[in-house]
Amino acid sequence: MKRSRRHWLWLLLAIAIGVLLGRWLQRPAPPPPLVKIEDGRTIDFSSGQPVVRDEAADRAALTKAKQEIDEAVADVKFAPTKPGEKKAPPAQPE
Repeated sequence: MKRSRRHWLWLLLAIAIGVLLGRWLQRPAPPPPLVKIEDGRTIDFSSGQPVVRDEAADRAALTKAKQEIDEAVADVKFAPTKPGEKKAPPAQPE
């Protein structure tokens, strides 16, 4: 008698998992973005709404920021390590 109950419990558990998995797989897709992302343009949220801007000041700021990033990482080198090889401690600035 107890064996029969155990089978029913496993069956109910399997059905519950199946229902939950089915609902999860059929969840709605995320909504599309409100504004199409385009290279070289900025999205301004200061008004509370996304507004695509393409102004000379924005382009200059983006170019300047990219140059600063490129200059900051110009001398950074990452050497590959062999499997099992320990990494050397970072160099201390003098």
